Amino acid sequence: MTVGYDEVKEQVRRLAESLQGADEATITAEVERLEGLAEQIPDERSRALALIRVRKLPDLVRGPQPGNSPQYRRAANLVTQVVNDQGTPAEQVEHAERAITEIGELARQAPQRERGTILRMNSTLKRLIERRRRESADREA
Repeated sequence: MTVGYDEVKEQVRRLAESLQGADEATITAEVERLEGLAEQIPDERSRALALIRVRKLPDLVRGPQPGNSPQYRRAANLVTQVVNDQGTPAEQVEHAERAITEIGELARQAPQRERGTILRMNSTLKRLIERRRRESADREA
């Protein structure tokens, strides 16, 4: 039986979800097992890509780590302020939109390892904006 890149990729994806909260020994054992599987891929490039993906499994299980840069702390503070905003829905939307812009700028200034984590904070604000706009539309209807 020939092992393919897609098979290894799918196993990494499933394990990234199912190993949440697992101990290091379990994660290490799965990485070793998948490395053995990836080594069986006949195509050299696909094998190398599969090994890279397999070795990222511990990071995928742990998920993004909180940042410690000033940009991360400022972005987290902005999200907290917007979520706790007691203004009208329109004021909350305006506040969230300003924060999204500022968070985008903070991400550009942040260390590379934190940029994606900071940008993902905007998803919370975008959902808040959508919710407030729906609420406003429902009141007007």
